[in-house]
Amino acid sequence: MQRTTCVLLLAALSSLVAAGNDEESDATSTTASQHRKPNVLFIAVDDLRPTMGCYGDQNAITPQMDGLADRGMRFNRAYCQVAVCNPSRASLMTGLRPDTLGVWTLPIHFREAKPDAVTLPQWMRKHGYTAVSHGKIYHNPTPDPQSWSEPIRNLPRLPFFYPEGTRDVVRTAMNALPANDWRKNNLRGPATAAPDLPDHQLLDGARTDLCIEDLRRLAKSQQPFFLAMGYIRPHLSFVSPKKYWDLYDPDQLPVLTGQSIPEGAPPYAMHNNSELSHYVDLIDMPRPWDEAELSAEKARRLVHGYHACVSFVDAQIGRLLTALDEEGLRDNTIVVLWSDHGWKLGEYRGWGKMTNFEIDARVPLIISAPAMKTTGQSTESLAALLDLYPTLCELTGLQTPDFVEGKSLVPILRDPQSNVHQSVISQYYRTHESSEYMGYSMRTDRYRYTEWRDFASGTMKFQELYDHSTDDGESGSVSNLGKPETKNLAATVDPSVLNRLRTMLHSTHPPRKLSMTPAVHSNPSGPGRLPVEMTFENRTEVDIRVYPITPSGRRAGGRTLRPGASVTMNARIGGVYVVESTDGTIHEIHSPRWPSRPILIRQ
Repeated sequence: MQRTTCVLLLAALSSLVAAGNDEESDATSTTASQHRKPNVLFIAVDDLRPTMGCYGDQNAITPQMDGLADRGMRFNRAYCQVAVCNPSRASLMTGLRPDTLGVWTLPIHFREAKPDAVTLPQWMRKHGYTAVSHGKIYHNPTPDPQSWSEPIRNLPRLPFFYPEGTRDVVRTAMNALPANDWRKNNLRGPATAAPDLPDHQLLDGARTDLCIEDLRRLAKSQQPFFLAMGYIRPHLSFVSPKKYWDLYDPDQLPVLTGQSIPEGAPPYAMHNNSELSHYVDLIDMPRPWDEAELSAEKARRLVHGYHACVSFVDAQIGRLLTALDEEGLRDNTIVVLWSDHGWKLGEYRGWGKMTNFEIDARVPLIISAPAMKTTGQSTESLAALLDLYPTLCELTGLQTPDFVEGKSLVPILRDPQSNVHQSVISQYYRTHESSEYMGYSMRTDRYRYTEWRDFASGTMKFQELYDHSTDDGESGSVSNLGKPETKNLAATVDPSVLNRLRTMLHSTHPPRKLSMTPAVHSNPSGPGRLPVEMTFENRTEVDIRVYPITPSGRRAGGRTLRPGASVTMNARIGGVYVVESTDGTIHEIHSPRWPSRPILIRQ
């Protein structure tokens, strides 16, 4: 290791330890210089709200995540930037706010919005790290091969986890749906399942096996590693081995009743619970504002399934951390555990995410780093997932790139009473009665202030205000999730409070026009709609994927080309195609021309 690298590492690690005398500083310098840069174990858990023992949930059985909190710092008020998978993860991994990146919804891949974005693992690779990924780090099915040092490994074939006959049940239900029902050809199985299978025969267990194999392989390398493991559960469907369901007595789990939509909130503040209506046993899932409620039996089954999945993932994280210890890597590895957003289990009669409320915007976040003097402590300081990019740069001794828009959390890791934010921002895009809105929600120490703007113009349409210093309504949330936001106080609070909060929000997110169409998109309405054949030839030694890009900027179904293969597509002038190699070395954008000529893809 070069001396400059050692100095950078020392600077990062010493920022976490209490100030000492000169002799202690010299000793730290000697120790740091004998080690390579710290590794990073980057653990993402999909749809995980703070249903964890270390966050005060007395029902949750999560000994492994609780143990990680004992060896790190727990952030009690960490927030995502958008409470849905794709934009949340894209923002975290690029270090860019959703408005800067131009990704607010599920369908748009960030490479179409900002092709030259430099992700966190890309940045670390540039500075000597090997970056390897497993599971869901970006939103599936676009894993961004440019981020990783090697192609993502494929899983072995796994058994069908639903009971025999499930496919017939789903087929019968689909046939009974109206012809124009959006689920007519894509209805899913039941929302829950408890197969009597070993851990490794379900998705997250099998991925953990592969991740552990790579951890042991990377441990033998002279290069530091950034190893990402993304768990899909507790995302729907709630499927985990039966033994994790058996950990819980369902009658002892909290099932919320008597819930209501926050008083005074606009009609577009809540989501419609449609995520659950994808599943065959919840086709008629009621919306929060419907008179009918989800039955107590179904609600209890969902709550039970969610907890079982959390415990299943907890066990896999334990296996991963055990392997880290067995390889002797714990003392030189930064471990980060995060979730992309929260999840409602009946709060506000809602099920799922996709709102700006505390229950969906707040996420668990645990950071454990070498040389920490604050292990086992927690902090009430505000934090954002956007902060992880600069935090890991500082902890690993890398220069933080100028483009990142978060702030390093290292000062809080050093002193849990310190603050790096006065406020953090979440946002959510919504359509309602043919109108488009962007809701910006600012969390301060005391308040959640939400401003809904017209998407195309930026004009303010509605304000919400919730006071977290008092119980602003009837109690209803699980205790570890904080006070519920049940009554909009914007119409009754002193106007100076609203003006002050609005000024704060506008300092980072001023009103502006927004466009949902990303930079890379087809333009079939442009001059000339001439049909033309477009041929791609793979002259490389790796697989490549060819994606047609729609006028809205979405990736249509991709085609895989093996080395030496070619494909001819029917295209039109104004179309756009993205070509990526599975090893991340190629990312090209092509449009058809007249006269037509083959596109030769070379490394």
